[in-house]
Amino acid sequence: MAGISVQFNFFKAVAFFLAFLLIFPILAILYYGYGPYFVKSYAFGKNIITSIELTFFASTISILVIILLFTPLAYYLARHKNPVIEAIVDIPASVPHPVVGIALLFIDSPLNPLGKFLLHHGINFFYTYLGLITALIIVSSPIYIRAMQNFYEGFPRSHEYFALSLGASELRTFFRIVLPSSIRGIISAGLTSMARAISEFGSVVIVAPYVSGWIFNGDPVASVCVYNTFLTYFNASIVEAATLILFSLILVVATRIFVYFSFKRET
Repeated sequence: MAGISVQFNFFKAVAFFLAFLLIFPILAILYYGYGPYFVKSYAFGKNIITSIELTFFASTISILVIILLFTPLAYYLARHKNPVIEAIVDIPASVPHPVVGIALLFIDSPLNPLGKFLLHHGINFFYTYLGLITALIIVSSPIYIRAMQNFYEGFPRSHEYFALSLGASELRTFFRIVLPSSIRGIISAGLTSMARAISEFGSVVIVAPYVSGWIFNGDPVASVCVYNTFLTYFNASIVEAATLILFSLILVVATRIFVYFSFKRET
């Protein structure tokens, strides 16, 4: 038993060390950003705070849309294994994200019939809220769908079977029986997906690095703001990056606390 305990403790130590390696760069940014390089005007200046507000605003809208659109898809994949649909869902997470931005600009350009149609009806992705939110939906939805799929795969099915046995359709069973009991999973998956949207850079820097009109006119998203500062003054970009990490960590911690106490109540 002593030997097993020693092996277990060693394995646990290795696990903690490997986990630490993952967050070491982030801890370094936090230390230097709020330590040796700290300047209040950089850490909490109008530019970085406004860009974080825009990022959280756009990410929240995108996650709400994702929840409405893709929760039924996640349930379907959990109940019907379909490798074709699953492969399609994984594509946005597999391709380089600048490709997503380029694709959105091409779709909305006069170089193709669809783009001409969209522009004729005033639908523009370039430097707009619509383009920003659409890009965030595309790159963040696979994370939400997969998380909800796992949630539904472990979801008790007795009530579903009962409703189906009474003649209810699968779609009606989902909306009347399953969905009302999915709030915990939806919030957890939504917050995780939102954290991914907040960190997005590759697609938004192409399609909507800045937005025009309404509230955040001319403001960049947080990742672009930090990158622009990096191009001009490296030390200041460290401080701004630390502030963005701080806000992101608050969301991550809130997600983990919510998931922990949700499971604790169930057990």
